[in-house]
Amino acid sequence: MSADEHILRLPHININSRGLLPEKSGIYYVLDEKSIIWYIGQAKNLRVRWARKSHHRLYQLQKQHKNKFTIYYELVAESLLDAIEKQRIEHYNPQLNGTKVKTKKLHPTETLLRETLVSLAPYSFVLGVEPPRKEDVKLIEDSVYWRDDWRVQKAVLPLKVIHVCVNSKQLQVSCNDWQSSYRFLRKIFRKRPNYSDNWACKGNAKFEESGIFFLRRLLVNGFAIEVYQAHQETIEHIQGYELTQLARVNIRAVNETSLAVLKNKCLLSVVGMSVLAENQNYPHQEVCHRAIKRLSPYKEDPVKLLFNEDINISKLQIIPTESQTTQNNPDNLSARLANLAAKKDYLKMLLIQRGIDLNRYQVSKYLERIPNDNNYVDSKNDRIMNIYVKSFMYGDLLGRPGYYLAATVDRAFWLLLEPYLSDFAKVKLNEGESYITQYNISARKVLVPAKLTITFNGKWKADIPFGPKDNMSYIEVANIIKGRLHASGIPQLNFSFKSESTR
Repeated sequence: MSADEHILRLPHININSRGLLPEKSGIYYVLDEKSIIWYIGQAKNLRVRWARKSHHRLYQLQKQHKNKFTIYYELVAESLLDAIEKQRIEHYNPQLNGTKVKTKKLHPTETLLRETLVSLAPYSFVLGVEPPRKEDVKLIEDSVYWRDDWRVQKAVLPLKVIHVCVNSKQLQVSCNDWQSSYRFLRKIFRKRPNYSDNWACKGNAKFEESGIFFLRRLLVNGFAIEVYQAHQETIEHIQGYELTQLARVNIRAVNETSLAVLKNKCLLSVVGMSVLAENQNYPHQEVCHRAIKRLSPYKEDPVKLLFNEDINISKLQIIPTESQTTQNNPDNLSARLANLAAKKDYLKMLLIQRGIDLNRYQVSKYLERIPNDNNYVDSKNDRIMNIYVKSFMYGDLLGRPGYYLAATVDRAFWLLLEPYLSDFAKVKLNEGESYITQYNISARKVLVPAKLTITFNGKWKADIPFGPKDNMSYIEVANIIKGRLHASGIPQLNFSFKSESTR
């Protein structure tokens, strides 16, 4: 049933911004774009009821990819919730009320660990086991002093830590080059929503793009598993391994003699195991050396499996290299680089056809750098630029006019679409205007601006943030942009919108 004026006059918020719901009791209504009521429920605390992914109907709603949902709510005293909820459900007969709750299968963290180890085992080894860090007061104090907070996070302190090293040189040989091995690692440690926990990264994603692999950590069944690189100079000190198991996955472990050598000559940091520099007495180096000296030999598998799910070993052991090349590719580029070259050629042609100056925003500098071999690395600084947008929900950021939220956008995409979006985003601020790079809604929530997702030629995609103008609503702005793009004449152009939200 469709909503009537009683519901449509209520305060409401996009379902992606549900963290902004009031912390009060009330009845809520979930509506789609056509004002059809999907679900009605009650909550003693509306925000807590919808916090993160806690609502039991959220999965069903998210599976409706063609629908965009809004939560309408009316504040009701707790004593009246049951009676009013029943009355509203009987009157409106929502689509999901009374139906079976659909959920997605959630795999335990131990399954993620085992799948990761199956993929990594041929190129990795167990270095050793570290006793709980809470027992070493000196390590805690030094880690805090040197801002190595990842070592002494509260959840890790009481756990034994199992250290796993990736032989970066061996992996590069198998993957043909460092770019492929880096992408292989990124794919293995990618975020996967169907698992109860994911690998945490203790480094900077921007630096990772240059091929640096930072430490990954997973807490599972009473242990912390830490994975990082072992650089080639450290591998040369290893005299032998012993075949063992971790979470019932076959893997090598450094033997006791080799571990003793490594503890004397190496150190551990967030970027991996490296050789201790001789004749250089850096205080932070002492902390990293102390970390490896705490390790004891890995003797037997300590991780007890609680679920022991079946995993597809044959599928997980395939290396996703990019040695395959596209057909009719005279430069023998990898599929990824050939696609990048085609994308740049297509955008350049489109801009020239529409009489747009390629030198604007230094777009020509980016488009003219075409991959000519598989060692090519695309420059992120050349590809992206800053634009500035206002907020639909919060008006003047920081409570003062003239403040914008900074966001990044692909230069070439922006140059092509600027005529249709310049009313709702700025490239240059006027005198007296300022910007912030992040707007905190609360201690854990930040504002994410509305965005337009553009796809050219069915395969090249980019996101372009936008904001309001003259107090226009999100729907008004989206409709204006939609009308302009439909009339733009840009061939094979597809687009979609996503409203402002929090993350």
